[in-house]
Amino acid sequence: MKDELQWWEMFRVGDEASFKHIFERYQSLLFNYGYKFTQDEDLIDDAVQELFVKLWYNRENLGDTASVKNYLLKSFRRILTRKLERANRFFSLQHMASDSLPFDIELPHDVDIMRKERLEEIRTQLALALQKMSARQREVIHLRFFEELSYEEISDIMGLSVKDTYKLFYRAMDSLRKYMGPIHLLALLALVAHLRSSSS
Repeated sequence: MKDELQWWEMFRVGDEASFKHIFERYQSLLFNYGYKFTQDEDLIDDAVQELFVKLWYNRENLGDTASVKNYLLKSFRRILTRKLERANRFFSLQHMASDSLPFDIELPHDVDIMRKERLEEIRTQLALALQKMSARQREVIHLRFFEELSYEEISDIMGLSVKDTYKLFYRAMDSLRKYMGPIHLLALLALVAHLRSSSS
């Protein structure tokens, strides 16, 4: 964390190497996050590029941040949703509470920690469970489990109060339990933990 904040400080005073480091460190994470909202890769790329262009030209006006990752996720989310609105693909941000903006979670296909049949069974149950969840519930699950963010960080990124973030998360978990059952849910959480540790 300290190193990332040092890169941020150096970038803010115009260090190009630091800016390049931040871009290379986070562009894939931002792209993958954007892909949860839309499969329009050109639009996602445009949003990533716009974010970093704005960062560079406004670097002198940027403030301190406790987390570079969270700052970028929040800024990128704002840019991407604005682009989606302009493209008339979805309703305005006012209607996000009614889940007009999709958000998909997909497990990778190269996980070998359990038998293939078992994994396929969990995939099927997860697909059903996610269909029953709202877009914002899917997003909070992604940010909490796959990005390992705190409720405070998630509330900042999603523009919710911490209290509402807790409620959203627990409603999402209730939905997962309802449609996956406790055994499958435990297997899913173990799978997520494995993916996090293998990617770190």
